[in-house]
Amino acid sequence: MKNAYPEKPILQFRRTSVEMSVAIKTIQDSNSPIGVKRAAYMIFRKESGNGRSGINENYSGFQADSGRWPAIYDPLIAGVVLKNENGTGKPRLFLAFHSVAGCLQMLMDRVQQRGLYIGGHTSKIVDMDVKNVTDFARAYKKEWAAGSATAEPTEDDFKGFASMYRQAVGLFS
Repeated sequence: MKNAYPEKPILQFRRTSVEMSVAIKTIQDSNSPIGVKRAAYMIFRKESGNGRSGINENYSGFQADSGRWPAIYDPLIAGVVLKNENGTGKPRLFLAFHSVAGCLQMLMDRVQQRGLYIGGHTSKIVDMDVKNVTDFARAYKKEWAAGSATAEPTEDDFKGFASMYRQAVGLFS
């Protein structure tokens, strides 16, 4: 496993959590487009168990062993953490952030760059327009969660995203 951030310290794993109100306020205060804010809110909730399951302020599963992220994120990154990945149980290197705000800033930027929001267009894993919440659930599964063009969300995933999207519309308008 290659550490893409050898100049950053290896930090001890800390389970971190953040109140949803703090994450919501941080997203609301950003300059990101509304669609990106809504998508980031949903991804944050899904990836972090509603803010309860962070890895050293990383609430989006950003990894440090799959290559470097754009240099603009370097000041947000506090270090690297070795932890077994939830889905596979394999050891992985995760980014550690100085704050939840840094993680959310990177999340919103990556969501926008990858077109992973309603009104966006994805093309890294699958080439698709994201026209509605059903498309978003499919794009999220393919582009973010599984990294596979053949992956599909479950019925529960669709229901969860539909519910979160209704909440996101109320929070970010």
